[in-house]
Amino acid sequence: MTTSSASAGGPVVPENAPPVDGLDRGHLSRNQLVALALASYVPPVGLASVPALVLVTAGNGSWLGALIAAVATSLVGLSVITFARRYVVTGSLYSYIPLVFGPWARILVGATLFLGYVAQVGAIAFLVGLFAGSFLLSLGFEASFDVGVQMLIHSAAVLIAGTIAYRGLDTSVSTAVTLAVVSVPLMLVITVAAAASAGLDLGTQLSLEGATPSGIFQGVAAGAVFLVGFESSTALAAETRDARRSVPLAVMCVPVGLGALYVVATLLQVPALVAASDALATGTSPAAALAMEGGLGSTVAGATDLVLAVATFAALIGFVNYGSRFVATLAADGLLPAGAGRIHPRHHSPAAAVATICVLGLGAILVMVALNPDDIVGVYNSVATLIVYFWVIPYLLICAGALRLLRREGRLGPLVVIGAVLGAAAMAWMYLNGIVNPPASPLDAMSYVAVMAVAVVFVAFLAVDRLGHPVVPPITRPTTEKEVQQ
Repeated sequence: MTTSSASAGGPVVPENAPPVDGLDRGHLSRNQLVALALASYVPPVGLASVPALVLVTAGNGSWLGALIAAVATSLVGLSVITFARRYVVTGSLYSYIPLVFGPWARILVGATLFLGYVAQVGAIAFLVGLFAGSFLLSLGFEASFDVGVQMLIHSAAVLIAGTIAYRGLDTSVSTAVTLAVVSVPLMLVITVAAAASAGLDLGTQLSLEGATPSGIFQGVAAGAVFLVGFESSTALAAETRDARRSVPLAVMCVPVGLGALYVVATLLQVPALVAASDALATGTSPAAALAMEGGLGSTVAGATDLVLAVATFAALIGFVNYGSRFVATLAADGLLPAGAGRIHPRHHSPAAAVATICVLGLGAILVMVALNPDDIVGVYNSVATLIVYFWVIPYLLICAGALRLLRREGRLGPLVVIGAVLGAAAMAWMYLNGIVNPPASPLDAMSYVAVMAVAVVFVAFLAVDRLGHPVVPPITRPTTEKEVQQ
């Protein structure tokens, strides 16, 4: 129950209303939503990637970097669910922000999340290519990381994920969850075996030997790649039963549950990853390198890459679904062509938006690969960093918005203020640290690339909004229980 009211104006949508614009309202159960939220972050892929990504800059402070990333995103999550408990939306944070801030904030969040979802789809497809390339390399296919081969893998991955998302949520959920679940036991075995073989070296890790504050915070940004966007399940609220209870659970299970898992995995894996540095330098994936360090043999190492490449489709399927709902909301709001919001009459999926987000995500990553054919891994690291930077502004605004909303309701308490301020501060410093203590090239340029990209899209959206003066349609505006009763 809530006593708040929407202040952004425009039509409102009761939670028990019939399907909006063809979306299948109230179709997903709580378990399905939570399962898709977890599967979209593919725990085995996070286990295989987060420690290695954080290690690059944080060194023996990697566990602390992973912990800060988990705590920061969890604190931001508390602000997100402040809205999720009150409103049912299809545009994620883009639909929440206008409730407390003006049109400028709506357009700014629209621009940043648009770039963020495009980058997410491209980066996840890229990750499929890295795992698949490592598997092919283990079979003796030396050209597995050639530009042409990688582009082919990226294209196939996006095409398959887009087809599954096009066929509706039931197909997406069942496929994504199955792919994620079957690969979890293998990564757990590899992590434990690698830790048993290399040892934990807890004294060195807990003392942060050789680590620097700037390096740790650069590691925070790297670790946050597999947590940022955790609130994307809010985009499915209109299609979820009992959304005001189900969505907050789905939102928080990622930063709290998976965040804690990645901290433990980082402590266990770092010594083995350091020992396997030569193998990693040749293009072997962290998972395969860990398997070899754990004495599991080349067969298991190769099979791990294949399993993770397939499992990564779960994340791709999830974010194509989330991103397509967001794109459809932008189209309904007049910031994108209306055709991008068309809903499939039989599958009840935003089919045109699925195609849009797939084409843009794939196109962006193919262009970047073509421009940097000699540094495939560097391209992924750059895109992954951009993802975090694109989400900083929405997270800052949602933390400030939660405080404003609760103050308006007379429910603002000290713990809420502390949580929102700390979460916002950590997210802001993740970006500012890249400027104050720039990482090695090309990652040092991503702080400026992010600002320029957001500025261009923001100006474009602002111009479209000013020219069109669209009437806000129901799909973009939530409601409260009080308004339903009235």
